[in-house]
Amino acid sequence: MTHIGELRILVPVDVSGTESPPLDVIDHLGAVEIVLLGYFPVPDQAEPALLRDQYGPKATDRLDTVADEHGNPAEVLVFTHDHEATIDRIADEYDCDAVLTTGRSTAVDRVLVPLRGDVNLDRILAVVADLLLAGNETATLFHSVAEDADPTQGELLLMGAVDRLVEYGVDRDRLDWRLSEGGDPQTDIVELGAAYDLVVLGETDPSLRERIIGDVLSAIVSELDVPALIVRDVE
Repeated sequence: MTHIGELRILVPVDVSGTESPPLDVIDHLGAVEIVLLGYFPVPDQAEPALLRDQYGPKATDRLDTVADEHGNPAEVLVFTHDHEATIDRIADEYDCDAVLTTGRSTAVDRVLVPLRGDVNLDRILAVVADLLLAGNETATLFHSVAEDADPTQGELLLMGAVDRLVEYGVDRDRLDWRLSEGGDPQTDIVELGAAYDLVVLGETDPSLRERIIGDVLSAIVSELDVPALIVRDVE
């Protein structure tokens, strides 16, 4: 799915309301491909087709407005009972590498990349390389080890990840790494993330639906003020 220099990102937008989502970040990601997913949540007792007949024109106008404001990317409009499952399905259908959450960032200069170990590591680094090669950002790779644990493995993980990105073609001067020995990665990521413009996180479960419904990653994303780019694990 991921090829260096060909990053495709799905951006879900709720088109049932009237407020424009904070999506300035997508104007600062460089030469990446955006797929804009407009979803209209449908109550369980209602028929999606009936709501589409009633609200379809307004939803289309809202999605078109968002697209016009951000370079007119590809658009998909869906009326759905389960928007989390829809995000996962459309990401598969359009072969997207990652999903972008909304958040306030008027520039993307500094990117935080938490790494949990070997989980989804190859795909995370490939996406980060795509992102950095498409723009001018710098990236900090981050790992948290348990309190009183030997930090050596974490240091090797981070240094190896930097080397991998350099092999992909990223200038080493644009990369650094940081290791925490506090044993609380969720808190560390949220606190560190406040100083960055974008946080790149690896999906922890086989589907975005599981991620959104209630795991630790969802809690991190909900606490971040800046956008998060969720790298999909399709294996």
